Amino acid sequence: MPEHTHGPLRLQFVGAAGVVTGSQTLLQTGKYNILIDCGLFQGTKKERKLNRVNRLPYKPSELDAIILTHGHLDHSGYLPVLVKKGYTGPIYATAPTRDITEIILCDSAKIQEADTRDYNQYRDPTKRPLKPLYREKHVNMTMKLFKAHEDDEWVSIADDLKFRFQKSGHILGSATVELECQGRRFVFSGDVGQRDPLILDPPARIKEADYIIMESTYGDKLHNNDTSPYQALQDVVNKTFEKGGSLVIPSFAVERAQEIIMLLNNLMDEKSIPKLPIYFDSPMGIGITKLFQEHNNWHNMTDSETNKLTDNVHIIESFEETLTVLDDNGPKSKIIIAGSGMATGGRVLHYLKEMLYDAKNTVLLVGHQSKGTRGYQLLHNAEAIGIEGKNYRVNAEICQIGSLSAHGDQADLLWWLGRFKENPKQIFLNHGEGDAAHKLKDKIEEKYSWPVTVAELNKVYGL
Repeated sequence: MPEHTHGPLRLQFVGAAGVVTGSQTLLQTGKYNILIDCGLFQGTKKERKLNRVNRLPYKPSELDAIILTHGHLDHSGYLPVLVKKGYTGPIYATAPTRDITEIILCDSAKIQEADTRDYNQYRDPTKRPLKPLYREKHVNMTMKLFKAHEDDEWVSIADDLKFRFQKSGHILGSATVELECQGRRFVFSGDVGQRDPLILDPPARIKEADYIIMESTYGDKLHNNDTSPYQALQDVVNKTFEKGGSLVIPSFAVERAQEIIMLLNNLMDEKSIPKLPIYFDSPMGIGITKLFQEHNNWHNMTDSETNKLTDNVHIIESFEETLTVLDDNGPKSKIIIAGSGMATGGRVLHYLKEMLYDAKNTVLLVGHQSKGTRGYQLLHNAEAIGIEGKNYRVNAEICQIGSLSAHGDQADLLWWLGRFKENPKQIFLNHGEGDAAHKLKDKIEEKYSWPVTVAELNKVYGL
């Protein structure tokens, strides 16, 4: 371990403060430096720029450990940068999180290399060429540092420092982190799922904490739970079919795609919707789907449901196959599930370019849409959206099913807090945009009278 100097307990939010991206929280105990999550900034150009210009308030070589709550890019995507800069310590995660992270980081490295190559073709020749944040070789170096552990297993990092994972109900392998140090207990929520998720176990009950570091993604919203996701999806599919159109679902590769496919298969088996062809066009999502078959103790699907995630779906491997799905000679009505979930990139852009103009078609949004993304623009009635330098008019119907979100809403977050037996000394809210975090703060103070602080980027909080 690195050499240490004694000092007070301190928290610093190196990311995901005021935004829903770039999660990275530094805990300094006086003896140890522990990083909870290590994500990439995504979303607006201003936020993405932080990946290159945001100076780290620590030396990676001086970290003792990194603990991951889950594998989403905004929680894991910066890991290879730290390894490039000298981090050689352990990266703790659940086994599914380790496997998901490897798929996501490899995909991220390929995208960065392609994006920088494209950028450098048109850059000002007097400026230095842009380099990717990391390459696949750095991902390979990173994965060698992973140490996988089961949920509810206490892991000792040092004599006076231990932690355990508790299922959070967000995505496959996702966990809340309970950490004990110097007689005090910290709880890092990670991303908290809904209290009754479709294919996962609900968030585990955690009974006590001195300090709670909690996400606030939907701190100002309530999912529309008046209609079940089964019924909502049934209505969208049937309405689109009756119009003679196709359904395009920009989907996150982890969890959302698998939930949607399971729901569609069940609805077709029940004959609640017509048997339309389902095209799954997400190379990364295909790899993730296989993990559901390998880690069946981390979800509640039957073996039959898990097998049908691939058996009843047209898997699109290459871009050439994407073009055949768009061919007018194909089925009149079809369902297309493609990455990415906020339409920031990926295969879904090819479908949007060809299908947005037609009012018969429907675009279904099924997860959080960060400000500045195409998904956010579609959700807020944009007349046209820009893709690869061109504007495409939006005539297709735009729908959203909030109850399919991987994040708990305000009521779920309050429910999660309400299961603590004792009052915490302090709650810190991160991973939420300004309004969401402050409205959740008001609700917590009103309901529980607990002290709440909305985290500020890079500010140091003494404990």
